[in-house]
Amino acid sequence: MPEYALRIVVEKIDLADNNRVVGRDEVSNIAINAPKNIMDLGLRHGAQIELLKRIQDKLLHEQAPYLQPELSQCAQCGANLCGNGYKQSKFHAVFTDHDVRLQKLKCMHCKTSIVSSVKSLLGTSIHPDLYRLQCEHGANHTYRKAEENLTKMCNTKRKVNNHNRIKKITNKVGEVLSEKHKVYDEAESLSPAKDIIIQVDGGHIKTTETEKRSIEVMSAKIYRPESVVAVTKQRREIVDRHCVASAKADKQSSMKQYVKTAAKLQGLSAITQVTGLADGAKNCWGIIKSLENDCKKLECILDWFHIAKKFEPVIKSSSKTTSKLLKEVKSSLWAGKIDDALGLLKALKSDTTNENKSKINGLYLYINSNKEFITNYSSRAKNQLPYTSQVAESTVEHLINDRHKRSQKMQWSRKGAHHVLQIRASMASNQWVLEWQDAIFDAIKGAA
Repeated sequence: MPEYALRIVVEKIDLADNNRVVGRDEVSNIAINAPKNIMDLGLRHGAQIELLKRIQDKLLHEQAPYLQPELSQCAQCGANLCGNGYKQSKFHAVFTDHDVRLQKLKCMHCKTSIVSSVKSLLGTSIHPDLYRLQCEHGANHTYRKAEENLTKMCNTKRKVNNHNRIKKITNKVGEVLSEKHKVYDEAESLSPAKDIIIQVDGGHIKTTETEKRSIEVMSAKIYRPESVVAVTKQRREIVDRHCVASAKADKQSSMKQYVKTAAKLQGLSAITQVTGLADGAKNCWGIIKSLENDCKKLECILDWFHIAKKFEPVIKSSSKTTSKLLKEVKSSLWAGKIDDALGLLKALKSDTTNENKSKINGLYLYINSNKEFITNYSSRAKNQLPYTSQVAESTVEHLINDRHKRSQKMQWSRKGAHHVLQIRASMASNQWVLEWQDAIFDAIKGAA
């Protein structure tokens, strides 16, 4: 059987002259062999990256003459500038690193030299698409894991993907988004909404602050009821939402601004009825109530998911008799009969023989302090009105815990946690695809 190889060639053509070939370079010669197994079929990962690098090198060679400072005269003395050799300048593409050949300039009168680089001419030597990947991996994984992922992707270890660099750009972009998420852009908002649901929750993460073991991080999800669609019989999904989060110690000032902006983007207006769901923490209610003057009506509801979560371990660890009574308390709450529920709990916690007295007392305090936010959950369920956050994944789990509590040893500064949260919130809101490019360019500009 004849032996063949595949020759890969790039041609430079003159578009103004009927595509006349003015340059031709061979990029690679690949032998065509019969595959002995699946590993022999097509190009291996490393060979694909190498082929891409060679093609990229050819393109950069042709683009290099256009990468010159727009100078013809010396800024010092006004004399004409002339060429003075070449310098190799680093450029980091998504998968490969390159040297770009740039001409140096010199004034023959005062001897001033101008040595340009990709960074001095374009603001950075790293392609924004690579920055984007670094931010995405930095926001979803530990910085060392992000470095490891990008090494595997590029089939080689690259200095540009060092975990410290990934951390730096992730923080810079998060800082830019932190300010952007406070600003309401009317052009990005939906039409006025009749109803909006807001879920607010908080979590704690370990901190590097010496005087504290942990810091509180707040998160919220804002969406319209019609955005909740059934994926399966058991699972529903919110197809359009805005997620926000904050780790700032500013008495929830930033968080309230994020929530207000996100709610407006979802269509919050003077005709909107807002339903706020929370776990009962005072700071959560404070964040929700910050929307009070911006809507037609605000209804705050203690999230049934959190009520059930509070009762479950106490019921399981109690005796049969106590468990039965606690289930009655839960049923009373489901029907909105707060006084009946509190009465039963009071009797249970007063029983000196009760083995779970302290836990039951905790339930009593929790229900009593949130009684103004307890509703008739049964009626709301029948009328298909919101009463629980269990329609989709937990905002705390999705935004905070999945990244900030992945390792027991992981510790965060407030600033670092806050910046990562902004990228994660942008992704969770499906806004990252629209925001990343401007955020990265603003971050590069700010760094310069």
